[in-house]
Amino acid sequence: MQIKEIRLRNFRNYAVCSVQLSSGVNLITGNNAQGKTNLLESLVYLSLTRSFRIHDDRKLIRKGYPFADIRCICEKNGKRRELEAVIHPKGKTLLCDKVPLKKSSEFVGILNVILFSPDDIILFQDSPYERRKVMDQEISKISIKYLEAMSQYKKILKQRNLVLKKNDPDRIYLETLTKQMSVLETKIIAQRIDFCKIINAHLDAFYQKIADDPSVHLTVAYKTCFKDMQENGIYDYHLSLIDKEINLKVTSVGIHREDLCFFLNGQNIVETASQGQKRMAMLAFKLSLNEYIRNKTKEDAVLLLDDVLSELDSDKQKRLLDLVSQSSQCLITATHIPSMMKNGRMKEFHVVNGTIRQEDLNERN
Repeated sequence: MQIKEIRLRNFRNYAVCSVQLSSGVNLITGNNAQGKTNLLESLVYLSLTRSFRIHDDRKLIRKGYPFADIRCICEKNGKRRELEAVIHPKGKTLLCDKVPLKKSSEFVGILNVILFSPDDIILFQDSPYERRKVMDQEISKISIKYLEAMSQYKKILKQRNLVLKKNDPDRIYLETLTKQMSVLETKIIAQRIDFCKIINAHLDAFYQKIADDPSVHLTVAYKTCFKDMQENGIYDYHLSLIDKEINLKVTSVGIHREDLCFFLNGQNIVETASQGQKRMAMLAFKLSLNEYIRNKTKEDAVLLLDDVLSELDSDKQKRLLDLVSQSSQCLITATHIPSMMKNGRMKEFHVVNGTIRQEDLNERN
């Protein structure tokens, strides 16, 4: 996967912008609040159809203008694709190769990007919902079947909870919904387990390469509600709780209550890790996500590093850059060129108040 060009119009603080990217390392420099992160945000939006910073899309539209237009030209599996998202007060319009798509699910995952941000480590101490969301997001990007199963599950769960809230719920209907839910849970759990298996195949190795500390080992585990994860076992466990749930008036167990847990030397990362260890663990996790995407699609994702280098010492910066430069393409934001990158092969862009220009590195050196 490679992004050839980004085109923005009325997006955040960009009036009109066109950037042609290198297939390798692209460095985006500039002072704070000039638009570096906005550029990465536009690519995340084209990958997920939503921002990673705000929930109200209307705030992405440049002040005083009726719409924002985000486009990129990318190459996937040797095929050129043009992706476009037009954000307007009534919502958004998504187009692939100039053809409007009816569903966001048809758009998600055409462009695969992985964002690295200093704020990512909040995930470790956040709620299980946020960690599940990350896992579901990454699996959904490469599996339309998973995305559809999650959508169906949420609908059935909502209906089941409505039945449970009634004073005299219809038990036969409740069991029917439970059966439908169990079928979907079996499929969802299988893909979540597969996700963790692939992540664990790479996670500790990446942690070791960044941290250079063989005394500490990083693993991830999927914490499920069910001992028996086959369809009949899931269904029977749900049935055993129906009387309790009628009293509670809510579905108390299910794939909507599960967690993705991170461990350093077998202990929960929240309880034992330093801030530095958490930061390196998150970087290792993001690099492992790229391996998951590569495993499923046979292509690398585009890596987006937003002001990550400033949080690391020079040795860890170098080790991280060595790892990301092995990927097909990455975009790195920084206020200045890190010393170990000054003689490297890369393309640099400088951002000033929503205006971006390519820098001549030969003249600088």
